[in-house]
Amino acid sequence: MTTLLTLRPVRHILLTSALALLACALVFAVQLAGYAAAAGELRGMTARSTATVVRLDGDSAVIRFALAGGSAATATVAVDVRPAPGSTLPVFYDPADPGRAAIRGATPLVTTDRTTTYATATVVAAAGVLAVDVLVLLTRFVRVGGGTRRTVPIRRVKVQRGLLTRSWLELETPTPSWLPVYFSPALIGLATPSVAELTGDRRVLVRVGGTTFHSAGGLRTTEPRGRRLDNPAEPDAERAAAARRPVTLRRQLRTDLPVLAVAPVVGVFWALVDGTGVAGWLAVTVLVAAFGFWWAALRGSDPS
Repeated sequence: MTTLLTLRPVRHILLTSALALLACALVFAVQLAGYAAAAGELRGMTARSTATVVRLDGDSAVIRFALAGGSAATATVAVDVRPAPGSTLPVFYDPADPGRAAIRGATPLVTTDRTTTYATATVVAAAGVLAVDVLVLLTRFVRVGGGTRRTVPIRRVKVQRGLLTRSWLELETPTPSWLPVYFSPALIGLATPSVAELTGDRRVLVRVGGTTFHSAGGLRTTEPRGRRLDNPAEPDAERAAAARRPVTLRRQLRTDLPVLAVAPVVGVFWALVDGTGVAGWLAVTVLVAAFGFWWAALRGSDPS
């Protein structure tokens, strides 16, 4: 584990995974608090009856229903789903205070259902992050390098597609192929072409001189789509200096900021569809933003 932590892409993946898990924990805590508040409003509503909707008053429904003793009671219930006036539907009420009642579509019932769904989704998302991280660490950093060893001329190309920029190694083999790699400052000063030693068939490890590049995906025989920028044949003094200069993870995160542009848009869309308003927009925006950082790290974003 200590050896893994010395690898820049591993630290990048673990950092962004921590951000994603923290976002899941925050949203889970907010949903738990919302569930507790809504459940508190429903506490004590143990009696059942059938209610008639007398009228609608804004976001509330005025209902009338029979009590267990035969008398009638009237209650005003806040609703998220408006019932039709004159309709009949089951009602839960507090025998000690019949004015406290809930019908189908009542705000506390909708809130408990929604917060339970959101909380479950965050737990599933957090478990997914951990499962994917274990798989990626095993297949890209632990169980790599076994198999055929060969020497191949390579070219480093940087490809921007959408909001993400990645580094690829173009392999000059009889059938041209491309391998995405995690960023290393050494890529900046890589001459075109350079001679690399490739080890492995499916899980490829690339070594150029004393530098190791880890693949951020599998070999492909189709050129990656996007705006392409090739390394020069020989690096100039500025590139050579940049290749020796460490690139901090803070700079990496700043470079990944564009992938977050979609987060508030997704949040607005979800809030409109789900009717959760500002709270839903904020929760979804936070989750999408955190998972955007994580997704960029897994794909091997290039901050150069």
